[in-house]
Amino acid sequence: MYLDQDFHIFDDPTLPGRLGKIQAQIDPKFLDTVADLQETFAQLAVPIYDHVSQHRRRTKNPPTDTWVAFSTSKRGYKMLPHLEIGFWDDRFFVWLAVLQEAKNRQALLSGLKEELVLQLPAGFACGGDHTDKNSGVPLNRENYQALMATQTNRHAEWQVGRNFLRGSDFFTVSPAEQVHVIQATVLALLPVYDQLIQV
Repeated sequence: MYLDQDFHIFDDPTLPGRLGKIQAQIDPKFLDTVADLQETFAQLAVPIYDHVSQHRRRTKNPPTDTWVAFSTSKRGYKMLPHLEIGFWDDRFFVWLAVLQEAKNRQALLSGLKEELVLQLPAGFACGGDHTDKNSGVPLNRENYQALMATQTNRHAEWQVGRNFLRGSDFFTVSPAEQVHVIQATVLALLPVYDQLIQV
């Protein structure tokens, strides 16, 4: 179960120290989440593969966030529409993302039905920068259309999902309830994800 105390991994200012805490404390929980989501992802027509962040490119600065990603490829996820579940230092997140590296990003998103996205439950957000934890804004028609208007930019990104802030009820409910919240969040995103991977 994800706990409020998990955020203490970010208190370690060193690269080896923070990486060690992520690997010992957070990665096993990500693998539990992978198992918890198997039935949810089984509703899709294609297999989904998990990718726990390794932070291999880091040589000096410790990671500011950590995650597990889910995509239709065994080899990677950044060039494909994918789901990311993870931590910043002040929030736990579940995002469906199409990053700037994605192949045919504009074509993928132009084929996505706006109403499908806007019917996501209250509390969802949209954003345009996966490297900025504060890029998310409430998901409504005005904000979503503004996000879509940026997609002609070569470096634009697209995200919809949910944040669970440090100190929120998400971290104090029972383990079963927390699993249900994560499953329900991914399940809500699944029709949008399904359309993105069909393009």
